[in-house]
Amino acid sequence: MRYTTISLIVMIAILVVGCGTPKVTVSYQNLAEQAVAEGNFEAATENWRLFFDQQLLEENEIAPEHYAQAGKMAFRANQPDLALDWFQQAEYGNYGDAGMYLDLAAIYRQQGNLQKELEALEFYYRNYQNETDLEGVNTRLFHIYTQMKDEQNALAFWPRMRLEDRKEEENLANYFAIQRQLKNESASDSIAEVLLEVNPQNVPALEWLGIKYYNQAEDRYQREMKKYETNRTRVQHIKLTQELKTVTADFQKALDYFKPLWEIDQNARYAAYLVNIYNRFEDPATANYYRKYLE
Repeated sequence: MRYTTISLIVMIAILVVGCGTPKVTVSYQNLAEQAVAEGNFEAATENWRLFFDQQLLEENEIAPEHYAQAGKMAFRANQPDLALDWFQQAEYGNYGDAGMYLDLAAIYRQQGNLQKELEALEFYYRNYQNETDLEGVNTRLFHIYTQMKDEQNALAFWPRMRLEDRKEEENLANYFAIQRQLKNESASDSIAEVLLEVNPQNVPALEWLGIKYYNQAEDRYQREMKKYETNRTRVQHIKLTQELKTVTADFQKALDYFKPLWEIDQNARYAAYLVNIYNRFEDPATANYYRKYLE
């Protein structure tokens, strides 16, 4: 009986020794997953680290998706360098998923590595993007292309952005600047009007439309006056009178933009336009008021 008892104890010990190490290894992974469920990313990260250490000690192969899972927790635990290392391990194992590349892009953005962030977001766009762009990736790509002076790619991503993002002043301002750079006047006109709906004091939009209507009016005025000077007939005078109505309307439109600009900044450049507009309105008193700001 005593021999049987000893044999049983030995067998149990052998089983404990044989099964002990895997049991500890599995517990680290379970603890990590439990910590994730509890929202404790620091604990999850530490348990993933212990899991990897144990696996390497045992010379066991580590599934690359485990590195990706751990990297996400490390990023949320404010350990971006560790997260980046684990994400790279996942990539070496030919693994990737949407969340992993979004986190990679966020890490590179924190680091100020614009090129790496761009690569991560472009990969995400090519492989995981859906129609709705819930993560705002297309908007971020628009920002990056704008920053990198890549106007064509920026323009390509504008219609792919979320509607609410295309209504934001900063994005509209960037889009407006690109269209002006490319000398797309019709598009610039319409975007300027939208910008002023969002912010009535947007200076570039006010300047664009103010100068547009001023030039339109002044060019028509000079052209029609020249016609009349070379052909002073009654018919030509009637035509001039009709054209001057349009000139006056355009100068009034220009004035509607230059007045807010003047309220924002009383500088000589705006004063010059106001002087000329009021001269065309045959209002010398008001023209003289603005003329003193030219000195």
